[in-house]
Amino acid sequence: MMKKTTSALAVAALVGAGVGTASAATFQLDDGTSVGVGGAFYPYVFNTKDAEGNSQTNYGNANRLIFTAEKEAVDGLTASLYYQLRPQGSLGNSNADENDDGLRTHVAHATVAGEFGSVTFGKNDNLFYRYLDVIADKNDVLTYTFSNAIQRTRILNYASPDFDGFGFEVEAELQGDSAKPSEGGAGDTNKTSSINAAAYADLDAVRLHVAYAEGNLQNSNTDGAYGVGAVTTIQDVKVDAYYKYSDIYKDGVDGTKKQKIYGVIGELGYTAGVLQLGAQQVKGDDVSSRTEIIARATYDIADNVYTSVEYRKADRSQDEGDGYALALWYGF
Repeated sequence: MMKKTTSALAVAALVGAGVGTASAATFQLDDGTSVGVGGAFYPYVFNTKDAEGNSQTNYGNANRLIFTAEKEAVDGLTASLYYQLRPQGSLGNSNADENDDGLRTHVAHATVAGEFGSVTFGKNDNLFYRYLDVIADKNDVLTYTFSNAIQRTRILNYASPDFDGFGFEVEAELQGDSAKPSEGGAGDTNKTSSINAAAYADLDAVRLHVAYAEGNLQNSNTDGAYGVGAVTTIQDVKVDAYYKYSDIYKDGVDGTKKQKIYGVIGELGYTAGVLQLGAQQVKGDDVSSRTEIIARATYDIADNVYTSVEYRKADRSQDEGDGYALALWYGF
C-alpha cells in the first residue's frame, strides 16, 4: 500500500485532480542524490461570452517547466526541492509576443522530511486550496468560482506523518515588514503572517478533508474561512462534494463577504479517458446566487498526452462566462 503523505502533490493526487501531471525524468547522481526535469506543453482555445453577451474566441497556453531534487540528509532525513516555472503570454501572434512572454515562478519550495513528518518553506498554494479548492479544480480551461480564501504565497508549513489514515498540516503565510501597510494606505494592522490548518481522514469508503484559513493579513475586518470536502466512489462513479464558507472580505470591498460555495462533481472513467459533470452553487451577501455547471470529456492519445473538451454554464447576467474550450496536454 502506498505510504500517504500530506504534501501538496499527494493531496491533489488522492482527491483526483483532473488536470494532467508532468512526468519528470529522474536522474540518479549518486547513491543519495537525484534530480528530475519535467514539464508540459499545454495550449488551449476557448469561446465564451463577455459581460455584454458577445462571444469571444481566445487562445492561451499554460506550459510549464518543473525541476526537482532530492538528497539523503543526516539522521534519516530527506531534503527535497520543487521548482515550477511557467512561460507567460500566448504562443505568439507576432515577434513582439515572443519578446514579451517571459517566465514566472509559479511554485518553488524546499522540504525536509523524516519520521516526524515534514517542514516546507517557499512559495506554494495555501492549505485552503490544497485541501478544498483542489477538489473542484479538475478542468483545463473553464473553471468553477474559487473560494476567496485561497492564496499562492510564501508559506512555512508542517505536515504530520500519516497516522493510520489520519493526518494534519499547519502553516503560516508570511510577509516581511516591508509589506506592512503604510500610513493612510490599505489595511489597518501591522500583522505580517496568518495561520492556516487542515486535516484529512481516510474512512475506508470515503476520504474527508477539513481546512481553516485565518484570512487577510492586513485587514482586521476579517473572520477567516473554513470548509469540508469528501471524496468517494459509488459503483464506478467517483463523487466529490464540498462546502466552503469565507468571510475574509467582511467589509465586501475587495471580495464577496460571507461567500458560500458548495458543489458536487461526478467522474466516470472509460477506455480512452474520463467523463465529468459537476454543479456548484455560489452565494454571498449583496450578490446574486448562481449555479455553475461544467461538463468535461478527455481523450487519451498516449501516456500523459490527452485532449479535452469542456462546456460551462456560469449562470451570470448576459450569459457571461458561458461557452466551450478545447485543450491539449502533453506532459514530459
